[in-house]
Amino acid sequence: MHSKYSPRNTEIPKGTGLSLNVPAPAGVVALHLDFVAKPEGARELNSLVGAVLEEAGLAKEGLETALLLVSDREARLVTLLTFWDAGRFANARERRIGWMQKLLAPFADGPVRAQTSTPRFVLAEPAAPFEMNNPSHGSAELSHAAG
Repeated sequence: MHSKYSPRNTEIPKGTGLSLNVPAPAGVVALHLDFVAKPEGARELNSLVGAVLEEAGLAKEGLETALLLVSDREARLVTLLTFWDAGRFANARERRIGWMQKLLAPFADGPVRAQTSTPRFVLAEPAAPFEMNNPSHGSAELSHAAG
């Protein structure tokens, strides 16, 4: 017997408050950079990567915000999820990807894999409007949450 919320049941029951039709933020591209962190650098990775991104001046190149995801199963498995202004990113996609891979190479124990996607947010309940283009909105909240 399958639960009404099982992965095999793709129908969302009415009245759950779950909305899967949230539009993508206008003009945003997500760049995922996956790598295995070097053993000696895994603990301080959040602050080190943040400093490198800031020093590189990526905000001037269209970087909106970034989120560092560290696996809860293996602390060395890391994804840096970055959100870019789509128009500016598209004009130099391969150069930006290569640039990000080079910036992360000193922290990686092997290759840095990259892929891009168009973000689609799934919200359980409608919330206050979230603007990816407002640097003061996302960065502080994400930095605070990440510790």
